[in-house]
Amino acid sequence: MNVIEKRRTTLINVAYFAVLATGYYLFMKYALDLVAPFVFAFLIALMLQNPIRKISQKTKLPQKPVAIGVAVLLVAVLVGLVVFVGYKLFIEFRDFVDFVGYKLSNLPQTIESIRLWLLDAIEFLPAKAEASLAESINGISSELIKSTSEHGIAGLGGEEGIGGIAGKIDLSMLQGPIGGIFAAAKRIPWVLTAMLISVIAFFFVTTDYDNIVGMIKRNVSQKNEYALVKAKNLFSNVIGKMVKSYATIIFITFTEVAIGLNLMQLFDVYKGSHIIVISLITALVDIIPVLGTGTVVIPWAIYSFIMGDTPFAIGLVILYVIITVIRQVLEPKLVAMNVGVHPILTLSGMYVGAQLFGVIGLFAVPITLVLLKALNQEGIIHLWGRVKEGEEVKKEEIAEDTDKIVVKQDKQG
Repeated sequence: MNVIEKRRTTLINVAYFAVLATGYYLFMKYALDLVAPFVFAFLIALMLQNPIRKISQKTKLPQKPVAIGVAVLLVAVLVGLVVFVGYKLFIEFRDFVDFVGYKLSNLPQTIESIRLWLLDAIEFLPAKAEASLAESINGISSELIKSTSEHGIAGLGGEEGIGGIAGKIDLSMLQGPIGGIFAAAKRIPWVLTAMLISVIAFFFVTTDYDNIVGMIKRNVSQKNEYALVKAKNLFSNVIGKMVKSYATIIFITFTEVAIGLNLMQLFDVYKGSHIIVISLITALVDIIPVLGTGTVVIPWAIYSFIMGDTPFAIGLVILYVIITVIRQVLEPKLVAMNVGVHPILTLSGMYVGAQLFGVIGLFAVPITLVLLKALNQEGIIHLWGRVKEGEEVKKEEIAEDTDKIVVKQDKQG
């Protein structure tokens, strides 16, 4: 291959990946909301097919009535759990928001306590250095107290608030998360509508799964049918393991935090409440590798130490160490995401996904990378790398394997 042909091949490959990336971006940005309820319904129906077939075989009942019964039972259980757990969480979160509001109303006193603590902490410095730092600390704290007293917490990011500190400190970064919270709240009606559509679509897909799959198979070639069946099995296997793994990690972290706070409360070390909400928030934050449990526990421990609650601060540090050690031991054994994708690539995917698509992209892009890696390894798609000699699947083998799959599914049906 001469230089011109190599360059032509490189340009073609670059254009090919650019088209794929553009298509993926447009889908995630504009089409995901439209198809998400139906994709979610199909995935749940897909995972239920094996249990439905086993129940049908053991009970000698036709598969469709069994599918209807399983779908109705699952929907009833999920609705019951959502109503019960949702109500409990709503009460807990409402009280927690009131508690946070109360703490924010006492923000000037908190700032004053931090000022006094910092002044005590710098007493060991030489006189000139101590005086200079003390002046800066006093100036910043007085401006913050004045700002919060006049304008409340919102004043911290305004021109008369943080801007009045003349660049000494910048809390404008709070505007991003607060805006994100309001943006998420605006999507609640869409989420409720999508959940309703998902339930209806799930019911129809589950009860008529074989006909839907059969229609798809009739409209593809035999070779593509084999690839679709293989991709479906791979997809359900990877996604199923990932969901199970991370659900387990969330449950373990939630339990650890809840037990730790309850024990500290039992020994009168922790005098607060809202243990369920705090444990849930910590567990959800912990599932994000970029953040982790330390995002919640460490600042809380530092704040408690500054406010003079040293036993509780030490308890939080011990709890953080225990959670981290257990996480490091369990995660490699539980998480199915480690399928050959390098951690730096996963981290890059999370960052790019969060920047482009928000919270959904934080998880969707790494999952996409995992699936692409698995599909490419299995030879279903060919995005990078070369197929080794002797690994090519002959047309006769594809046809034979496809026939076996079809016969097996006909017997199960």
